[in-house]
Amino acid sequence: MIYLLTGLALLLCAVGAIAAAWGKTTPARQLFRVGWLVALALFVANAVLAQAMPFGNMRHVFCFFPLVLLPAAAWVRHRTGSDLTSHFAAAAALALLGALCMPLQSAWRQMPALQSPWFAPHVTSYVLAYGLMAVATVPALRATAVRTNHMQVADAIVRLALPFMTFGLWSGALWADAAWGRYWAWDIKETWALLTWLIYLAYLHLPATTSLFPYRKALILLGFVAILITFLVVNFLPATGSLHTYSM
Repeated sequence: MIYLLTGLALLLCAVGAIAAAWGKTTPARQLFRVGWLVALALFVANAVLAQAMPFGNMRHVFCFFPLVLLPAAAWVRHRTGSDLTSHFAAAAALALLGALCMPLQSAWRQMPALQSPWFAPHVTSYVLAYGLMAVATVPALRATAVRTNHMQVADAIVRLALPFMTFGLWSGALWADAAWGRYWAWDIKETWALLTWLIYLAYLHLPATTSLFPYRKALILLGFVAILITFLVVNFLPATGSLHTYSM
């Protein structure tokens, strides 16, 4: 049933993304909303199977992405007037595709370190931040000048995402102190998470002038690469010895 729900949510989000790209705005939003409902059912099914909040492995986290991306798409549309349904639905579909390629891990149970009140808000904030930052990369790379709508949309998305990323860093430090007795250990994932945050912080504080425009575009692309390393590379390379490596 879990694989069936994952595949159905993937199909709905992918078709919604294609419809939006073809200009079929209303059907695209409806497909994305139905995909969100299926993803919600998938989240509940994962929680029942895991007997805990389903954030403990990469498949769980990938399945959670669509639940935060639909509200984020609505906020961006309200805030900027730009409809990025195709971008957000495509990002949700890619996350679900990643989940579909991973084993079910029906025997997975929450380890003691994950049994913390910080668990759900910490993961939720990072999933939302990373999903938003990934989407922000697209309009930023399409921008051809400082004041174009594309760059303004990218700026708005990054401004929304950075507080969630900041909360993720802060809550992670408090959680680490409770679990391991120290706020910061310079673990490879902590280090990359901090570097990612600093890149986006620099992006927002770099003046939006014509002379610095290429550097702003380069920073947002660099930030996306840092997200891929932080979220994927570290997790898929257990040899790094990170305390944060997910079980796949």
